[in-house]
Amino acid sequence: MLTLARFGANPLTFLDGLRADERDVVPFTLGNLHCHLLKRPEDITAVLESEDWPPLSRGRMMALDRWYGGGLILTEGPEHHRQRDELWKPVLADPAAADGRAVARAARRADSWTEGAPIELFTELRSLCWSIEWETLTGEDLDASPELLQAQEAGIAAMQWLLGPFGAARWNWPMPASTRTRAARDRLDAAIDALIAERRARPREDVLSRFVASESDDALVRATFKQWLGADLLHVVFTWTLQMLATHHDVEARWHAELDEVLGGRAATAEDLGALVYTRRVIKESMRLYPPIPGFFRQVTCVYAVDGTTIPAGHVIVMSQWVTHRDSDLWTEPLRFDPDRWGEGAPQPSAGSYFPFSAGPYECHAHGLATTEAILVLATLGQRWACRPVDEREPRPVATGTIAPKGGLQMAPTARHPA
Repeated sequence: MLTLARFGANPLTFLDGLRADERDVVPFTLGNLHCHLLKRPEDITAVLESEDWPPLSRGRMMALDRWYGGGLILTEGPEHHRQRDELWKPVLADPAAADGRAVARAARRADSWTEGAPIELFTELRSLCWSIEWETLTGEDLDASPELLQAQEAGIAAMQWLLGPFGAARWNWPMPASTRTRAARDRLDAAIDALIAERRARPREDVLSRFVASESDDALVRATFKQWLGADLLHVVFTWTLQMLATHHDVEARWHAELDEVLGGRAATAEDLGALVYTRRVIKESMRLYPPIPGFFRQVTCVYAVDGTTIPAGHVIVMSQWVTHRDSDLWTEPLRFDPDRWGEGAPQPSAGSYFPFSAGPYECHAHGLATTEAILVLATLGQRWACRPVDEREPRPVATGTIAPKGGLQMAPTARHPA
């Protein structure tokens, strides 16, 4: 219980301590949960690419069913692959899914900022990203429905306690947080169900209409809609990237020079992706130091062997990007923000040492679309503004299902090209 309390106080600090352990497989306990952290990239790759379902399972992740009600991330084996191949992949492979909506919305949001007026960057960029995805899904404006944005915020906040001890049971407890989250789910579900019914009657040119055309089960379409929305963690990438650029002026100046040279003040498009080379490196390095997801947990349902280590049934295998991406055995000066790690001719990391989107058959299949949107949106924000910290103290990262700055991150926008 003492270890569980230490983990709960700050999971990232706890994982930092495990990184110092010299063993390749580091055992630890969280209450009555027995865990095994994998440190060797080879072992991480073997587990992430494994199709052994069972004995590997999603374990406590299944508690998220209370919010999502099924869907891709809560399925395994053939049904997972069916949803992946029939619902997700056709849309993700379509360049139209990464059209100008993201750039246009990012430009409008950036134009609403005021010189020197502090912004809490994490929640500001989160609402921006969700509004982009909502418009992609429906063609409609989430900013015009603040009650739905608040419902989505409640669901994401619930992820942290749903995945914790007694999370699934807590869903039905008469506690304020549980009651609010159930009401938020019902409110969001009702809105999505109405949108699905409209698409069944009159299809449109949006992603939701494509889901409706591919799947007859409305409940699964609803779950897919919510998981598309919930899977967008680009606000995490943008928050930490802008924070590190604000404190690494040489990197920021080089990035701004690329934006000015490539774009020359015009809007970024998908045709610019090949030329925004340094922007891509900045994003990759940001996701190394601050991966959107700090780790993956896989429960074993029967005895499982990893590199000669036997993992008993009921135990949990842990693979942590936070640990691996900052491991000094795998990276030179791992805590240094250095986009040139990803430059042409630089030594590339081995498989399993860099996995911000996971890997294998259960990876984030939207990683291509996410990378495209990340480059275009970050370029759009960077054309207009540089961000400067309001508080000179370095922000403290905490694990809340993702990696967020504790207490938020107040930044003041500074116009790059004053009128």
